[in-house]
Amino acid sequence: MRIKDVRVYLVNAVWRNFVIVRVDTDEGVTGYGEGTMGDFEKTVEAAVNDFKPFLIGREVNVQEVSNFLYRHFFWRGGPILMSAISAVEQALWDIMGKSLNRPVYELLGGKVRDKVRVYANGFISGDRSPEEFARAVRETVESGFTAVKIDPFGGSGPQISVEELERAKARLKAIRDSVGYGVDVMLDAHGRFNVSSAVKVANEIARYEPFWLEEPVPEEDIKALRYVKERSPVPIASGERIVTKFRYREFLEERAADIIQPDVCHVGGVWAFREIASMAETYYTTVAPHNPNGPIATAATLNLMLNINNPLIMEFWVDAQSVRKSIIKEYFKVKDSYIYATNKPGLGVEVNQEALEKFPYKKLHLEYFSSDYKYFGDVNDGGSK
Repeated sequence: MRIKDVRVYLVNAVWRNFVIVRVDTDEGVTGYGEGTMGDFEKTVEAAVNDFKPFLIGREVNVQEVSNFLYRHFFWRGGPILMSAISAVEQALWDIMGKSLNRPVYELLGGKVRDKVRVYANGFISGDRSPEEFARAVRETVESGFTAVKIDPFGGSGPQISVEELERAKARLKAIRDSVGYGVDVMLDAHGRFNVSSAVKVANEIARYEPFWLEEPVPEEDIKALRYVKERSPVPIASGERIVTKFRYREFLEERAADIIQPDVCHVGGVWAFREIASMAETYYTTVAPHNPNGPIATAATLNLMLNINNPLIMEFWVDAQSVRKSIIKEYFKVKDSYIYATNKPGLGVEVNQEALEKFPYKKLHLEYFSSDYKYFGDVNDGGSK
């Protein structure tokens, strides 16, 4: 079975455009993958199209193709190229699974669980009041989630002022007063702080028992992140912007985080993610995948979380539901903060081809982070909150 055609679709979904790659074969089997990267969607699209002449006519062999795309060219790594490789690689796994009538998790060795815990993200953003944060979290919990992620810091950084820190603590207090301590609350700093501010933040917010503090400092300096981790009473999660397994090896060797967050759209695809998870297992480190992406990436991530030995929890975005549910013909089963396995072949989702062109590309990432946009919501439904 050989590759006949490769196409890229950019699908608008509130604050980003999903980058979805379709690979057709000469035997009529089609696979889909995803390489979504906010702000640089057109660049990822161009990279996939640059790969296309080298892919047409090549045998559908996941390892051979992904190794070729990574090693054949002079310039290696980097988020754009790795996102393009990841999308193609996922599509090839989808084809392999469909051709063998087996889910990808079976091709990886089989599932060791039937469900994976998820946390909700994408239900509030921006510089909101403590009451607004508390209400948004409460409504999300009432919808069936037992874990949520927020950014209470309001864009602070690289240093955080006393006023900014007190505002973040007021938001966390309001949330705990509203939903109690039975709900796990993840905090995302988006790599904005310097080392001293990150250590200060970690110690000041510990009283509210966050599940983790994510990206307290940029991950470029792994030793700086380890410095923060060693002084933080709160578990540290990081790694969403690390895009190769080689860099992840350094990250794990330094024990820079308690929890790692690889993204199947950027690390090289399914097999690279699996290798990273296996490396992390040897360091007794758990995996909580970064997944603000579309439903195809969610499907790929789910297959991996069903298979690996060290899963912790999986990110599940709740915005743009009309877009997400249009792209695939049967949506994921999520109940009581768990997402469930299916026995469908390939990545486990059937793509609605017409929907890939229903929500055309828009350059709008920054617009939806403006102070005038209250919630991410779903622009196609007039806002979900």
